[in-house]
Amino acid sequence: MLNNFTLIAHRGFSAIAPENTLTAFALALDRGYTDIEFDVQLSRDGVPVIFHDDTVERTTNGQGRVDQLSFGELKSLDAGAWFSKAFTGERIPSLREVLSVFRGRANLHIELKSHEPELPKKVVGLLMATGWIEDAISPPYRKAFRKPQLIISSYDRKHLLRSMKLLPTTIVHELLVEQISDESLLWAAEHHIRSYNPEGSDITPELVRKAHKLHLHVGAWWWTRENQDYNHVRQAGANYAFVDAPPLRHLRYYHYRRLTGKPF
Repeated sequence: MLNNFTLIAHRGFSAIAPENTLTAFALALDRGYTDIEFDVQLSRDGVPVIFHDDTVERTTNGQGRVDQLSFGELKSLDAGAWFSKAFTGERIPSLREVLSVFRGRANLHIELKSHEPELPKKVVGLLMATGWIEDAISPPYRKAFRKPQLIISSYDRKHLLRSMKLLPTTIVHELLVEQISDESLLWAAEHHIRSYNPEGSDITPELVRKAHKLHLHVGAWWWTRENQDYNHVRQAGANYAFVDAPPLRHLRYYHYRRLTGKPF
């Protein structure tokens, strides 16, 4: 039923570039990824920005909560020097920037990260304004529905339901979960979620079989980079994995697959 396996660049190619930056996304595509994942939050003045943590200290030279800083204040921060001097001057991108730069170049997994009720509506508005919705519902993508170009994910079920009400049914959604449960599996199936995404070390062949019987894909994420064992989840039957850096030999083959269109 679901036999292709996809590696998704977690916050871009975040092993070799500062996470959730335009450079990390561009390097991911250059090195052979077809799919990139990133987190969206709202600034104090309601602008969707690409950032993971609640606060900016870990990955910028600033201080404070993302939702307490204006878009201008967030844009003034250096989001690259913490990773390497070579990336000094890298900025926090807005969602509009990412959608404009990478339209038609990548499959996007957009995680609705913060919990403002208006976040899904603002994201959908930008998807419409930048042409992503038009692309996603055009005939080529309907025919290739098993490999969508645009995916919305969240741990927040209310966000997913809000997003699904605003978007065409051809735009698919993923439920992220910290703990596997029959209740969350059934909720995902009953609400026509496309994929169920638990922590990778919790994925077993039994879970995958159960999810596939409910017509759910299975994706893997991990708490730490050191635990990212995509071969384990692939062998368990999962459909994809969010990784910071697969081995070089895999990316060479992955790039070949991307160019030729051959299944993994």
